[in-house]
Amino acid sequence: MRPREPRKPVRVMLIAGIVMIASIFVPWTIIVGKSNYYMKGAGFVEETFTVFEFPLVAYIYYTMNGEATQGWIEIFPVRSIAAIMVFASGLLIMRVARREKTDARMLTIAVILGLAAPTLFASVDNVTVSLLQASDFSQSYSIIPLGVVLPIAAGGIALYHILKGLPSVEAAPPTRVPGVYMAYRCPVCGHPITREYLYCPNCGSRIPREMTG
Repeated sequence: MRPREPRKPVRVMLIAGIVMIASIFVPWTIIVGKSNYYMKGAGFVEETFTVFEFPLVAYIYYTMNGEATQGWIEIFPVRSIAAIMVFASGLLIMRVARREKTDARMLTIAVILGLAAPTLFASVDNVTVSLLQASDFSQSYSIIPLGVVLPIAAGGIALYHILKGLPSVEAAPPTRVPGVYMAYRCPVCGHPITREYLYCPNCGSRIPREMTG
């Protein structure tokens, strides 16, 4: 007897959890920029730099007057919290995906953690540059979002799964009480009518049967 294949929503949720965790190993942002300044004894200095920012560490490549330097550097300690949040969110999403019945509370916590992590990561981005004996300092850079969109996408998939699982609410049809007229309007001109009207007294349009039946 062939085992049943997992349902499509389960597969999607498992993929969302894997993507959430895998995003830790992808640079969330790439910073590309250039610095210019004058330093006594060295003259005019021009630096170009590229920084690959991961949630835990960063890899920098920069050149100073043509000489290249590269290596890993420590990143803001607070950003490590974002990595922990993303890891926990991915585990929770995959745990929910393996259950027969969706745990809405656990999935909601996972979504909150996953979507809050990029916000925390982006909010901690304040660097003070201090160069002794340097003057005429200028710097320009661009921030390219890359892996930071992965937790957002995975969280969006999980959020869609939550909303899809909510019970649908259907409005009950209006009940007619004997002796009481229900308020209806002509579908053409909007003039107030009752269910007894076959034609609109204002524009003369025929009232649909489902409104007069």
